[in-house]
Amino acid sequence: MTATAQPTAPVSAARVIIICALVGFLDGFDTQALSPTAKHIAVSLGFPIQDLGLIFSASQIGFLLGALLLGPMGDRFGRKRMLLITVVMFSLCSLATAFAPSYEALFVIRVLGGIGLGGATPNFVSLASEYAPPAKRDRIVTMMWAAVPLGGMAAALTAGQLMNSAGWRSVFYIGGVAPLLLVPVMARFLPESRETGKAAAAKATGGTADALFARGRWQGTMWLWLASFGGWMSLIVTIFWTPTLLAGAGHASGVATSMLALHNVGAITGTLALGALMGRLKPLTALCLALSGSALAILSMGLSIDTVATLSVATLAAGFFGSAGAGALIAVSSGLYPSAIRATGVGFALGAGRIGGFLGPLLTGLVVALAWPATTTYLAIAVPAAIAALAVLMLARWRAANPSEN
Repeated sequence: MTATAQPTAPVSAARVIIICALVGFLDGFDTQALSPTAKHIAVSLGFPIQDLGLIFSASQIGFLLGALLLGPMGDRFGRKRMLLITVVMFSLCSLATAFAPSYEALFVIRVLGGIGLGGATPNFVSLASEYAPPAKRDRIVTMMWAAVPLGGMAAALTAGQLMNSAGWRSVFYIGGVAPLLLVPVMARFLPESRETGKAAAAKATGGTADALFARGRWQGTMWLWLASFGGWMSLIVTIFWTPTLLAGAGHASGVATSMLALHNVGAITGTLALGALMGRLKPLTALCLALSGSALAILSMGLSIDTVATLSVATLAAGFFGSAGAGALIAVSSGLYPSAIRATGVGFALGAGRIGGFLGPLLTGLVVALAWPATTTYLAIAVPAAIAALAVLMLARWRAANPSEN
């Protein structure tokens, strides 16, 4: 007798996308928890404010390593498996941040936490992209990215409520425990990628990373990386340094924290709005508009630094366009490559972005040490976003000339 094959139960795309969005929310919480607590951490551990630049960059170093190493591992060994490992990793590092005894220990912890965050992002993006309906993939991936700034806003609001009463460490207790509670839910309800193992076959013919440059695809990959580098540099610097820059410009700490929350409100709105427009706008067109808007909004923050009302509008716009650009970058990188190497493509694009995210805060720390005016500093922060917009124009030109290279 022969066994009758049992039908495979259909996987709920909505369930996959919701769980991946929850990972994105917790990713955003952990990433941005450092910004509103940074000055308190510096005072607590006894190091100068200007040294925060290296601490801000530490997680970006880790994110780069995680995206480049753990993104491809998701393609080869399973995106769900790598997602579970990376979520546990950044959860434990968030808890460890609360117990950091020194500047040096804090740096190491943030690098390790960044590796977890960097490995989680390409895998949850690729998993959601894989199970999303193809016709709605760009829209869903972009809108799902709104969970990341939503997590960042939650971190800013949580810090504002708890720092004075429970101390800065309480923010990282929450950032560590919440993801650990999500892990059993992920293990039980999240499916494994249907593409697992296909990247292993690709490796036999030259490696998944090599495939990003195969068949004349190298030009598109390089333009994508430049766009990601510039877009993420401007976004990360704006998020990390805005509270400190505003405090240095004479604003009260409450105003600085409120601006960070307002930036995240704009980020959520912008990501959702751009996602809703993805069916009407080409992804590359939407990305170019978002990056151009980000550059102008960041410049406006510097020009309106002394007027809270105008600064609020500019900050809202910077969040709107900056995060919309990040979401569109994710969607474009997800759609640029074949499914079998999607996590690799997303991971390397994010890696290029996190190189910018590493260099940006570090260079801004040097600028702060040189006592540049906040207006001039924000002008410098806007430049990478403008370069990124130009890179997207070149990517669109290449894509039009090579429609089959995806």
